Amino acid sequence: MATRPNRITVIFDGDCLLCRRSVHWLRDRHKHIAVDTVAAADPAAVAGYGRVPGYGDNMVVVGDDGRIWVGPPDAYLVVMWAVRGTRMLSYLLSLPLLKPAAAAVFRFVAGNRHLIGGIGGDRCAQCAT
Repeated sequence: MATRPNRITVIFDGDCLLCRRSVHWLRDRHKHIAVDTVAAADPAAVAGYGRVPGYGDNMVVVGDDGRIWVGPPDAYLVVMWAVRGTRMLSYLLSLPLLKPAAAAVFRFVAGNRHLIGGIGGDRCAQCAT
């Protein structure tokens, strides 16, 4: 990243159990920069970013420098870049040779998040019965 944000806000699917678990994991990690999280249905998030293409269907990451990353792989890689212990992996997965594979994995997980979130217990609001 040529310029780096000092703080990011992660906007996530608050109805998804996997997303909520991921946010709890993220909040417990040591980070290189400040990371805020907000559910996509939050009125302030909708008012500020609801017009971003892909909003509500993808994770959105907003930097304090005004940049916005939407969905796989970019939003995921920015979050990884912010977390201690995964920054080097984010650089590796950003390489032209690996980024398409990373994007495919992230898209698969994101596209199946409601089913994956229900594995091993509780089901989220969007899961099939």
